[in-house]
Amino acid sequence: MRAKNWLLSLGLLAAMAWTITVTMSTPNWFDPSEDCARIAGLGGDYGISVTNQWLPPRSTCHFGNGQVYEFISPTRSSVLTVLAVLIALAVAIGLVLATKCLFETGGVIRSDEAIDLRKRRITHLVTAAFAGGVAIGVYAVVGVFFIFLGGIPGVVLALLSDFLVLAVLVSALDRSYGPLPSTRARSRRRGTAAAAITFAAVSLAAAQQITSSEPGPWSVAFPSLLLRAMLVAAVVLPIVVAVQWARPSRPALPEPELIKQA
Repeated sequence: MRAKNWLLSLGLLAAMAWTITVTMSTPNWFDPSEDCARIAGLGGDYGISVTNQWLPPRSTCHFGNGQVYEFISPTRSSVLTVLAVLIALAVAIGLVLATKCLFETGGVIRSDEAIDLRKRRITHLVTAAFAGGVAIGVYAVVGVFFIFLGGIPGVVLALLSDFLVLAVLVSALDRSYGPLPSTRARSRRRGTAAAAITFAAVSLAAAQQITSSEPGPWSVAFPSLLLRAMLVAAVVLPIVVAVQWARPSRPALPEPELIKQA
């Protein structure tokens, strides 16, 4: 794996760990006033309210008598703030480097000689439908976990991570079963574009269902939302792949020694 991909991957993992650490440093989300009362040595938690802030990380217990207690110590808050800046910088640099890869030119061209393109196209469409639905389903479940643990930053990280993983997966499928002749850079561009369109369609479908549905238990709403997201991904991604196959693939002519037989 290239260094730029390591930087982005480690940055995202560190960001997820940071959000979990901040969440674990705040009062219990189920009953935060109880944690505040325990810290203050009170027998009850009446009149206690809690305010949380992500950056710099702060969690303040407001007692009914006007007393205020900082649940996250100033030292811990400062350390977490510095780490947040470093992690954000690593993620930003990783994203810039990864984006630059999409505009690379040249590279080894895979020839379509002696390749059954019809069989290759069918395999690409089938694997795209299966991989798209499964990937969205798995990462929807993982995303919910990080949303509960990480709040708003968890939502952003879940969405960004889901899209990047989907883009890598679809690009790998394009490299293995995509249109020929082609190069690795063209597979990355097609894969990223297909992932972006699929991810946008899934997001719109999920948003439409959330806004149009009547409020109800999460245990009932989530399975329906998950199934809809998987179905949309399993339909949209193969359609985008089919359109990409319909477009002519004409990479620039390479030097003879750069031609690689598939």
